[in-house]
Amino acid sequence: MTHEEALIPIDHAIWEMSEAFDGLQDGDLWVRPHPRLLSIGELAAHVAYGEARWIHPTLESPLFSNSAAYYLTAVDQPVVLELGAEAVYAEVKRIHEACRAQVLATLPDLASVHPGRDDWTWGYTLEYMAFHVAYHTGQIYSARHLMGHETANN
Repeated sequence: MTHEEALIPIDHAIWEMSEAFDGLQDGDLWVRPHPRLLSIGELAAHVAYGEARWIHPTLESPLFSNSAAYYLTAVDQPVVLELGAEAVYAEVKRIHEACRAQVLATLPDLASVHPGRDDWTWGYTLEYMAFHVAYHTGQIYSARHLMGHETANN
């Protein structure tokens, strides 16, 4: 498998997230549908943080905070940023494009061990990123449904 082929599932998952953001009002972006569930903005920040952490760790973003790292940290530290829905998705997409470019520029051996985790290869890291984006996109849809939104066909 080429690097380009390994990135395609992440590209598709990021596109699917755009569908989850379709028609989202800014006023609902940082609203938690339940105190123990993350907001759509927090979920998007987590996705962006995760991709950058594993693929392009020097990347910076207004979406990144300690609470974006993991649910157990985030759930007790709600985040509300001065960004609307369109800006948040644009930032997620920007981060993905930067990570994609990083992979294509460095061409890590997909069979080699990822430097951040000795039980993952680079190939598995990219495979996991596609799952990670898709999983949290599903949570975004669920959060929207819990708030009573009509969403794109999903």
